Amino acid sequence: MPVYDPNTTSGFRSANNSFDGADPTNPVLDAEVRNPGNRRTLKVLGTASLDVKLTDWLKFRSVFGVDYANTLDYRFSPIFESGGAVNGSSATVATITNNRSLSTVKLFTEQLTFNKSFGDHNVNFIAVYEQQNQVFLQENASGNQSSNDLRVLNNASNIALSTTRNENMIMSFIGRLNYDFNDKYLVSLAIRRDGLSVWAPGKKWATFPSASIGWRIDQEKFMERFKNVSELKLRAGYGVTGLNGTVLGNYPWQVSVDGNNTIYPFNNSNAGSVVSYGSSINSLGNKDLEWELTKQVNVGLDAGFLRNKITVSAEYFQRKTDNLILRVPIPPSLGFTNATVLQNIANMQNTGFELQVGYNERAKEFKWNVSGNISFIKNKVIELAPSVSGIEAGADQDFGSYNITRTAPGQPIQSFYGWIIEGIFQTPAEVASSPFQKVATSPGDLKFRDVNKDNVIDENDRVFLGSYLPKFSYGLNYGANYKNFDLSVFFQGVQGNKIFNASRIISEGMVRLFGSSTEVLKAWTPSNTNTSVPRAISGDPNQNARPSGRWLEDGSFFRLKNLALGYNIPEASLQNMTKGAISRFRIYVSSQNLFTLTKYKGYDPEVGNRTPGTSLTYGIDYAVYPQPRSFQVGVQVGF
Repeated sequence: MPVYDPNTTSGFRSANNSFDGADPTNPVLDAEVRNPGNRRTLKVLGTASLDVKLTDWLKFRSVFGVDYANTLDYRFSPIFESGGAVNGSSATVATITNNRSLSTVKLFTEQLTFNKSFGDHNVNFIAVYEQQNQVFLQENASGNQSSNDLRVLNNASNIALSTTRNENMIMSFIGRLNYDFNDKYLVSLAIRRDGLSVWAPGKKWATFPSASIGWRIDQEKFMERFKNVSELKLRAGYGVTGLNGTVLGNYPWQVSVDGNNTIYPFNNSNAGSVVSYGSSINSLGNKDLEWELTKQVNVGLDAGFLRNKITVSAEYFQRKTDNLILRVPIPPSLGFTNATVLQNIANMQNTGFELQVGYNERAKEFKWNVSGNISFIKNKVIELAPSVSGIEAGADQDFGSYNITRTAPGQPIQSFYGWIIEGIFQTPAEVASSPFQKVATSPGDLKFRDVNKDNVIDENDRVFLGSYLPKFSYGLNYGANYKNFDLSVFFQGVQGNKIFNASRIISEGMVRLFGSSTEVLKAWTPSNTNTSVPRAISGDPNQNARPSGRWLEDGSFFRLKNLALGYNIPEASLQNMTKGAISRFRIYVSSQNLFTLTKYKGYDPEVGNRTPGTSLTYGIDYAVYPQPRSFQVGVQVGF
């Protein structure tokens, strides 16, 4: 399809027809004609503090911070025509949109610090009160004009106005005591009491204790004979933390209602004066929603050798999350279709081990260091609420309206869930002698495993297929300095995770009639039977595109995440050139995501979450925009 067409009023061209009613519009047309505009943001960040020294061992500090942002967003979509048949290919009126948003975050911190030594006993105690308020206001206005020359809302028709106000506040009382004896035996005790506005009445406050102990073994007399051991510390800790519920929204426990967004038709018509606008429920609330709590136990060892030329840090940890908050589907019998509600529904456990090793070297003017880390984590859902056997997520009509993940006890959270493929049907006789799949199942379709042996392929034959969580992740840092040059390199990678490549369903699954990839050319035909690609047929009557191992790929990767090379002009030269006005001048070049080694077929193995802001859809790649390979040249100046 050509992008441009000088014979249309827009100068662009859209699709001539729409086979399934959902073909996209011309993306260049969308960017340059349908949605042009500008956005201006005024942002102010500021911090003010007051320090009072009451005695040599008692101090008071007060801090006030503000983060203010004011944004104006103007959009103008003109009258145009692109000759296409897809919705959005033309407009008979111009649309003007003015959006304004105002965000203000205020932070107050009052801290009292006690720090005193009594012989070999050292005591540090802090008491803190902290309060953070966030207010977000948004005003949206839109309307239509009959001419492209009228680009303001004055005298516009069909004016629509909406306002939004969101607000949250967290209040915290914190106490922490650190004690050590002769810098050898270490104890830390802490407790905090947090109140968060987003939780339901009666459930806003929670208490979070923590404690840790440490033993600096290298300070013991018996270690004096181990000259090469410069540091040796054993540590252990326990703590409780809570989920910051603002990630769920400011009112997750309340039912939200959208006003004037529902059309009530009368007399079998939704046109003209017979239309009445009404309100509808946008999201369901849960007045029993409360803090999600994570309890962690960790034991670690830190060691240094040869004056810390070699460093080693190892830690074992176990994290248990209680009252895990997830979106749980509700039955249609309650009056809602495809609806979910947030619930404290599960308990989950993460067990892991982390190891970090570093080496530092210096030879005259050349200094370099290298460090590596590796982390092994095993995740398991311990239990769900008694009335829930499992939670499924990720359904989409392009995937046969089947869910892609399932969360169930004994399995990693949101494991991939689907059918096992056993091959491709080659003959009608093979189809007839196999468990029933679909009425239209034919040679060339995928053969799915009858897991429960009931001679029917249905949802009861789905199994767990893998996890988006890697078996281990790792990183490697290298840094070097020679005279005034500096170099830093950072590699990272993961191993053993799965990615559900949902974008391949669109390009290979035959559920849509556009954008097919060349993989479809390998499809099964009577003369091409030695293939793993099923037959190419419109509508996918056997649902070969349903969630299965066909779309799961190895998500392991090794990536050069960051590379930077810099040069510092010698201080003496700067003094002569600037008369002391500039104390530091560094020139650097850097690059991000320079190369990636992976077997994954998608754009980027770091796919994240298919639907940001929702849960249980991590590791699903629905053509997520890839991280760019970027290059920078810059200077850093100090005065």
